[in-house]
Amino acid sequence: MKGKWYIAVVLVILLTLASQTIFAGGSKEASSSGSDEIVFRFALQNGQSHPLSMGIQRFSDLLEEKSGGRMKFQLYYSGVLGSKPSTVQGLQTGTIDAAMLMGGVIADYGAPLLRVFSLPYLFDSVDHARRFEKSEDGQALFDYVQEAGTRIVCLGAYQESARNYFFTEKDVQHPEDMQGLLIRCQEGAVYYDAIEALGATAQAVDFSELFTALQSGIVDGAEQPLSGYVTNAYPEIAKYYVLDQHEISPNLILFSEAVWNKLSAEDQALIQECFNESVGYFEEISDAADAEYLEQMAAAGVKVTEVNVAEWKEACASVYDKYGDEYAEIIAQIDAAR
Repeated sequence: MKGKWYIAVVLVILLTLASQTIFAGGSKEASSSGSDEIVFRFALQNGQSHPLSMGIQRFSDLLEEKSGGRMKFQLYYSGVLGSKPSTVQGLQTGTIDAAMLMGGVIADYGAPLLRVFSLPYLFDSVDHARRFEKSEDGQALFDYVQEAGTRIVCLGAYQESARNYFFTEKDVQHPEDMQGLLIRCQEGAVYYDAIEALGATAQAVDFSELFTALQSGIVDGAEQPLSGYVTNAYPEIAKYYVLDQHEISPNLILFSEAVWNKLSAEDQALIQECFNESVGYFEEISDAADAEYLEQMAAAGVKVTEVNVAEWKEACASVYDKYGDEYAEIIAQIDAAR
């Protein structure tokens, strides 16, 4: 009799543990409503206060509200779950449920068409990029992420402000003013070719060393969105900022295919609905943050120059001659979204 009682206790313990077992990479627990609660592990490279992270928090809040508390995200900020490559690998294996990453990162893991977003001056403005990303053609490009066999599902994108060039000593107004300058840019052949097309020279500098490199004159300039320029204190040493908008790349909202396929069609639709609703909130807070950054830059004595983007794009025609044919159909779709 004692043996049977012992076995019964063990079974109860095992069943309790089973109710909290791993679900599609995230935890599955009993909610107050009596149904199973699904908590998705969501990987972010940005800090908690960044507008992109705040957008995802809004996404999570909407999902929790509309699912009656049954689904939500557990957000991991500032690369806590790993680097960008390891995050992609986690999505592919299902050890990470969801994440936000730039299109260029996913391009290296089976979706090469996303490299189109690295082309310089692809969009005329952030509004232009947002229009394309919300269009049928834009959604088709996001659907391609899964169709290409990456084992990742893309719901869509948050589009923040563009990356722009800034300089320590030279008041740059036109592409020809870049002649002979040493510029630190992101790694990649397209980025290097764009710098060269503008008459400057691409210089390899680790991001952690960029402030010192600018301060000591190792490089004459670099490029960052408004947020990166201000929060990294570059206004202290680089007083010229040009709104050339050379790169406007989407931040993709991604789910592990292994996780996604375990969800019901109804849950998939609800997640997509909540994401779509969160986009407007993100755009509002992102644009407000940019306005604040510009005010801070003005207060710091930074000269901000608006330029004719078409003039800068024309200067990079050789980049399109080299890479454009591969993305001709997508470029045409983007042009049509103006």
